[in-house]
Amino acid sequence: MRQFVDSDTGEIFYTEEVLRRSDEIVKVFRPAGRSVKFVKIKASQKAKRRLRKLSLAEAGFLLKIAPYAMEGTNLLLGDNERGHKGTPLTVKDLARIARCSYPTARKIVKTFIELHVLRRTDLDGRAALAINPLYSLNGKTAESWLLQLFKQEITEAGEDPNLD
Repeated sequence: MRQFVDSDTGEIFYTEEVLRRSDEIVKVFRPAGRSVKFVKIKASQKAKRRLRKLSLAEAGFLLKIAPYAMEGTNLLLGDNERGHKGTPLTVKDLARIARCSYPTARKIVKTFIELHVLRRTDLDGRAALAINPLYSLNGKTAESWLLQLFKQEITEAGEDPNLD
């Protein structure tokens, strides 16, 4: 194993050789503390049934926007790469993230609101979108106000989004 040092940051890198079969997928993990996002797509049977009802375009859109959900609140906020950090993402921002047209993004967001996948809420006087924790959850637990925002859907589903 060879070691390299980044002259700008002082970060140490190592080279490794990984032997794998052609059908294997290799995942690389960064050490904790380096703004790593972990977004959990719900895996309960009910969640799987709900996700199967989404079209391929809708499921792809959800998968692409999920990493922008703020931990615990599932609010879709900018990260300085897309939108300003901590500022609610607009449908136009979501279209850029999902690499689709604005009308397509607007249609999918409207459908998601009707299906209760997304819900509009207020964040410091600005409109914001939150992802239903029954579909996807960023963080280990959902904050109480997020659970309250989707209370009816959670009650109807009979699930606790904070449990696997």
